[in-house]
Amino acid sequence: MKPIVIFSLMAMMFSCKASKVSQETAGGLAPVLVYKTKADYSRLVPITLNETRDKVVSFPAPTDLYTNGILAIPVQLDKGYLLDMRGVHANTAFTSYTYEAYSKLESTPSVQDLISSIIDPDPFEELYDCGNRSQFKRLEKDLNKLIRKKFKGCNKLI
Repeated sequence: MKPIVIFSLMAMMFSCKASKVSQETAGGLAPVLVYKTKADYSRLVPITLNETRDKVVSFPAPTDLYTNGILAIPVQLDKGYLLDMRGVHANTAFTSYTYEAYSKLESTPSVQDLISSIIDPDPFEELYDCGNRSQFKRLEKDLNKLIRKKFKGCNKLI
C-alpha cells in the first residue's frame, strides 16, 4: 500500500510542477502586440470580430479581464502607442464597456449586447507583432526603443 501512496504523491507533485512550468512558459511566449488606435480606447473592452466584421467570434468573461489580479488595461508607451495586455487582434473592435464596469458584471453580456456596444469595428491605425515577451529584458523600455526605431524587427499587421 505504501508504494502506491508514495507513487501517487510523487505524481501529484510532478503534475503541479509541470503546470507551473507550462504557465510560466506560456507567459513568456505570449505575443507582444503594440498598437495605436484612431481614438483613445485604452479603457474600453476589446472583442474579436470575424473577417467581415459582422459577427462576434471571441469575447471575454468579466473575470477574464484580469492578469495576476490586476485589470489587463493596455500599457501606455511612447508616441501614443499601447502595449496589449488582453489579446487584441487585427479583427478587434472596441465596445463601450470600460474595463472597470465590465469586470464588475455578474455575467457576460449576450452577443447581441456586445454587438450593440461596439463603438468602433475598425479601430487601429497601426498594429505590430514584436515577438514574444521572453525576448525582452525590460519590456516597456525596450518597446519604447522599438517605437523610436520605427518598429524595426517587428511584423506590421495593420
